[in-house]
Amino acid sequence: MTTPRIVILGPQGAGKGTQAGFLSRRFRIPHISAGDLLRAEARRGSPLGQRIARIIDRGRLVPDELMSSVVRARLRRRDAKRGWIVDGYPRFRQQAKTFNRFARPNVVVVLTLSDQQAVRRLVGRRVCPNGHVYHIRHHPPKQKRGYCDHDGLPLHQRDDDTPVAIRRRLRWHHQQTDPLIDEYRRQNLVLEVNAHPPIKAVYRHLLEVLKNIPWLSSRLKKK
Repeated sequence: MTTPRIVILGPQGAGKGTQAGFLSRRFRIPHISAGDLLRAEARRGSPLGQRIARIIDRGRLVPDELMSSVVRARLRRRDAKRGWIVDGYPRFRQQAKTFNRFARPNVVVVLTLSDQQAVRRLVGRRVCPNGHVYHIRHHPPKQKRGYCDHDGLPLHQRDDDTPVAIRRRLRWHHQQTDPLIDEYRRQNLVLEVNAHPPIKAVYRHLLEVLKNIPWLSSRLKKK
C-alpha cells in the first residue's frame, strides 16, 4: 500500500493547518506544522530553540538548514512511518531540494485564495500563547470573549497579522512559493482546491479531489 506523503501549500489565511488537521484525523497519520515545530523548539529552550527564538523575535525567516533539520527530526519519529501531512514547508524551490534528500511528497494540495480575502481573514485571527487559533468573526471563543477555551489564557493578535505585515508576506509567497508550486505541477503532484468557501465546504471538496487518486480513494472508502 502506498504511504500518503502529503504537502499542503497556499497563501497565509488559506486554512492549510485546518485542512491538514482534518486529513490527519481521516487518514490517521500525523499533521506536521513547520511553524508549530519551530515554536515548540523555541519554548523548549534547547540551544537550537534559543537560536530559533532569536531569529523569530527579530522578525526574520528561519534559515533553510534549521527549518529542514527540525522537519527531518520530526519525520523520523515512529508515527510518521505510516505517512504524514506537512504544512508550512517547503516554501521555496531550494528548500524543496533539501526536503527531497530525506522525504518526497507524493501529493501536493494547493489551497487557492485571493490576496484580498487572505488579508480579511488574517486581521481577525487571534491566538493564545499555547498556539490555539481563533477568529473574532468566524471562530470566536465559546466560553469567554478574548480568552482561550482550552487553557483560559488571553488571546492576542500576532505582530505579523497586521494588514501591512500580511501583504508583505503575501508578496514573498508569490515570489518564492508560486515557482515551487509550478515545479510540483510539472511533476504532476498538484491538486488545487478553492479555499474561498466555508471551512467544511473546502474539506468536502478536498476529499472529492483526493478520491481521484486510486490508492488514496481506497483509504478514504475505509472510513
